Amino acid sequence: MNKYIITLSISLLLSLFCWSSPHIVNVKGVPLQISDVKWVYLQFASDVKYADMGTSEIVVESTNVPSILRIKSNVPIFEKTCITVITFDGLVHSFDLQYHQNPEVIAYQIKNKEMIPINNYHIELSHTQTTHIIFPTKVIDIGSGHSNVIAECAESIDNIIKCKSITAGFPHYKETSLTIITHDKTIYPFIIRYNEYPSMVNIQMSESEQPTEAIFSSISINEPEMQTIGEEIIQKGCGLRNYGSIEGKMSFSLYNIYVKNDVMMFLLHIENLSKVDYEVDFIKSYIVNKKTTKKRSYQADEKNPLFTYSQPNHSLIKAKQQQSVVLFFKRFTIPNKHNLFFELFEKNGGRHLKFTIPYKLLLQASQLYQD
Repeated sequence: MNKYIITLSISLLLSLFCWSSPHIVNVKGVPLQISDVKWVYLQFASDVKYADMGTSEIVVESTNVPSILRIKSNVPIFEKTCITVITFDGLVHSFDLQYHQNPEVIAYQIKNKEMIPINNYHIELSHTQTTHIIFPTKVIDIGSGHSNVIAECAESIDNIIKCKSITAGFPHYKETSLTIITHDKTIYPFIIRYNEYPSMVNIQMSESEQPTEAIFSSISINEPEMQTIGEEIIQKGCGLRNYGSIEGKMSFSLYNIYVKNDVMMFLLHIENLSKVDYEVDFIKSYIVNKKTTKKRSYQADEKNPLFTYSQPNHSLIKAKQQQSVVLFFKRFTIPNKHNLFFELFEKNGGRHLKFTIPYKLLLQASQLYQD
């Protein structure tokens, strides 16, 4: 009898142990097509706390909206991989990534782990004409799928984007992307194709047929004052050394940094040491994290000037001549372990110059007079 009771007790204990043991459950990833010429955007119901990718061939970037990520491939083709995203509501999101150069959907809303596609818009860009896109609210984030497409807010206007291609045609691919996020957290995904003569160059994003008004940037210095300040800064000349680049007998350098109230000004100097004229296409500025490891994305925060002051005929720098340009920005700082880059592009040419300044240099900006 006792032997029977002992055997029964052992059987019950084993049954309870087996019943309480955890089970391994495979959390299936959601299929997601990723491209090297288009950003794919994911808008979560809650802010993103953590994101990790399985390979350095994939870039995951945060945007200026904490609940929105963008994902892209660093290479034309990658082997199947995955990313894991954890949001502040405690949900764990898993995505199985597959390469596709032209995914049909480039933006999703994610609600209760359900992927809801956001409708794309199709537009054309040229390298000889500038396209303007007017949004109903302030633009807070811009993402170009390829470096051949440039886009920025129009000077001192927060809701109008100007964009164009820097090349005649898109080599090696038919289309790319441009994605805009506005202040109300609305995502506007555009599929971009090249056309020398776009069918539309002024586009209004609105449900109403009434024209959308421009939203002017709120800053303490107006445009006429910037004209006067720009001339004054150029007359002051160089106050900094050793920040610049020389390549192809072209010199591109930072001469000084000034601040007045909520506006920061950068004096840039361009000198043509060659015998060939240099036609400036545009100057680009952006902040980049110095650390790029396998598990961290390459973060780039583009800075768009409020206003640009330059001398007459600044876009054409003749042989053995020089020009100065003052870029006005709403005051900002550079995070620790980040650098600020300035990049100069030649129109229809290959002489591009780039230099960087460290985050601490902004703290040494010279004060212009205060109001």
